[in-house]
Amino acid sequence: MLERITHNWSLKLLALAIATAMWVFVVGQEKSEIGVRVAVEIANLPPELLVVEDHPGEVDVRIYGPRSLIRRVASERLVKVVDLSGMGLGEHVFQVLPEDLRLPPGVRVIRISPGSFTLTLAKRITRDVQVRPVFRGHPQAGFEVAEVTFKPEKVVVWGRKEDLGDLDWIWTVPIDLTERQESFNQTVQLRLPPGRTVRVSQVEVVAQVKIGPGKQPPPAPAPAGKAPK
Repeated sequence: MLERITHNWSLKLLALAIATAMWVFVVGQEKSEIGVRVAVEIANLPPELLVVEDHPGEVDVRIYGPRSLIRRVASERLVKVVDLSGMGLGEHVFQVLPEDLRLPPGVRVIRISPGSFTLTLAKRITRDVQVRPVFRGHPQAGFEVAEVTFKPEKVVVWGRKEDLGDLDWIWTVPIDLTERQESFNQTVQLRLPPGRTVRVSQVEVVAQVKIGPGKQPPPAPAPAGKAPK
């Protein structure tokens, strides 16, 4: 036993001295308390399910400890990973615990807000829908929109069955036509229908807008009793 203790005694003594010095350094420092934000990330969501409602993207955490460690923690990106492996339909409650944050020794958590949150999982339904344009303003006098096409013409959307039942197309954000007289291409964002749990495979499409001469109005009828020249 004595042999084991005295083996490499110089290295063990050095390690003890370093550990003691670090402890004295940490304990002797001025203490601070600050608030940090911890990102909430979803991992391993089963492909046949979706999260019905938006979850908190961040939680607020108050931490206390030596100033140097506090500054180091504040400069790092803290993450709470929510693992949904094996989860089924319905509501699931998740807690945010101090040990989830992997803080350095000497730093402790004072408060976490919110300390827990609920995720509701529902069956995921997928379908293809047409893209349709929304316009703002009018082309220059004598011109009109002849044709609008999109690349791609359809996008994939997914959500709950009740949210996709009557969803046959998805609208763009307004495309400005003010004083246009020439055809143009423009990258436009898609606008998700409000009040529905719907996700889309891509948030932008390319609109190809063809502008052409407007239809000429028919000639005015000749005054009564006079033959047109």
